[in-house]
Amino acid sequence: MPPKMATVNSDNEVTNGRKRTAAQTRSAIYDVSRRKLNELGFHGMTLRDIAREVGIEPQSIYNYASSKQDLVESLMRQGTLAIQESVDAAIARADPSATARLWAATAAHTRHYCDSDEVVLVREGLVHLDADRRAAIFGLLKTYEYTFKRILISGVDSGEFREIDITPTCFAILGMGESVVNWFDPRRRLSAQDVAHHYADLAVRTVVAEQR
Repeated sequence: MPPKMATVNSDNEVTNGRKRTAAQTRSAIYDVSRRKLNELGFHGMTLRDIAREVGIEPQSIYNYASSKQDLVESLMRQGTLAIQESVDAAIARADPSATARLWAATAAHTRHYCDSDEVVLVREGLVHLDADRRAAIFGLLKTYEYTFKRILISGVDSGEFREIDITPTCFAILGMGESVVNWFDPRRRLSAQDVAHHYADLAVRTVVAEQR
């Protein structure tokens, strides 16, 4: 006979026979939801499947998210803010030159997609959110995008970078970093740091002005 499961209260709950706090249950829901969203997409993930894997009754998940859209928006917001924080911190530690800041930003961006627990593949799910939620996430994405555009613009203005079309160059650098989710495996030859540094080198070599 399967173990009894209790619905959540504000302090703790019993899940698969084990007591855990509401915060622990929320974390488990987010972890499972993030994985299912990345693997199955918006339509492939269901709240019922998430609840079953977490070990709570299906109706209990509504204590943590009012709807599937609410849950997905929260995941996207959390993931976008996490990568923004990582990149901002890397830029703050870098030398002030545009070259150093671009290298640091690209390395942090790529490293996030290699090994962060908060990676969310936003683009596929974004179109399924309602207009207000989509606009909120899109605003965060534009802020993140402009972090890189600002560096590219300053590099061109200072003469460190050659004359480039800022928008497609920015998208190429971001897309390069995001693409590691399709092939990176920490058990293989290259570590996350190796890949991050290699991609950062590629980004800089793509834009740096020729020495005369």
